[in-house]
Amino acid sequence: MITVLAYYERISVYHTMEPFFLPRYRGLFHFTASPEYCLRRDRNRVLFMERWFKNDLPPDLDLMRRLRERYERIVFFDGYAAAGTHLLELLPYVDILYHKALFNDQGLYRKQLYNKRLFADYYAERYQIRDDEPEYPQLYRPTDDELAKIRLSWNIGLGDYPRRHLPQRLGVLISRLLSPRLGRLIRSGGETPPPDFSSEKRATPVHARFGLVDSRSVAMQRKLFIDLIADHGSFATGFVPQKRYYRDLYDAKMTLSPFGWGEVCFRDFEAVVTGSMLLKPDMSHLRTWPDIYIPYETYVPLSWDGDDLFEKVDYYLSRPKERSRIAAGAFEQYRKQRHSLPERFEAILQESIDR
Repeated sequence: MITVLAYYERISVYHTMEPFFLPRYRGLFHFTASPEYCLRRDRNRVLFMERWFKNDLPPDLDLMRRLRERYERIVFFDGYAAAGTHLLELLPYVDILYHKALFNDQGLYRKQLYNKRLFADYYAERYQIRDDEPEYPQLYRPTDDELAKIRLSWNIGLGDYPRRHLPQRLGVLISRLLSPRLGRLIRSGGETPPPDFSSEKRATPVHARFGLVDSRSVAMQRKLFIDLIADHGSFATGFVPQKRYYRDLYDAKMTLSPFGWGEVCFRDFEAVVTGSMLLKPDMSHLRTWPDIYIPYETYVPLSWDGDDLFEKVDYYLSRPKERSRIAAGAFEQYRKQRHSLPERFEAILQESIDR
């Protein structure tokens, strides 16, 4: 049996822990949210850590040292939002460090990126902005052997769509009081193809209902897009209730989804499952899975500064067949990769426990 030390919240219970609940592994994992249980009572020799150290504070390396003394094998599944240099200081204490998105250029893991994100570093440098309270800098520089420990797992595309905030909050409470397996009984109901893919029947040209986050460097991309589309009639903006938000997605020909705290966003998959063509700043700097970021096949990439936004919006608004092809291609890519999860997780599991 493998112990899974997890922090129970909506993203973990309903998305990043999804593979652990596949029926074939029902008896394999023991779930806990208690480090003390791991240190004092657990008799298993393999530990998986899921979305631990999820805030922006330095990780507890003393805890990692004590866990390293306790377990024969430790595998860390990082739930951090962005591809970045976060949690590299865990590498001496773990056998594998899985991220949901990896840089294509491994040299970036040895650079000091502002706020540990490539895109935050880009905007901080280009627009000469600094955060009032930046994240702690990543000073750890991994060796070649440690870089080889960094592997690709899966992203938030797994799990429960459409998301329902109130039921999920109840599920998290049940997970914390009883077990995550029981908490996950409150779910939306599964994958259903949309009624159409970016058809002309849809009344909204571009769904763009997003706001800012609390970091200037991280939020700069969103601010650029918000400023660009202000008072432009093709874009549906502003906050609305969740039901209206999803209704609008089903009625949108395209969805604009800039980066949030990380590059891969819930909105990306919400666009795909509702049949809206995804417009998103270029993702070619990273690898992720499920991968719905194939340029002009599953999404339309944009400049990080948004200077090609209106050109591409106008182009695809006038070409409904192209829009429909890309939206349908994204849904099919997502569907196929979702269905291949058992095989992918089996390979990751074997990689994790093999010496």
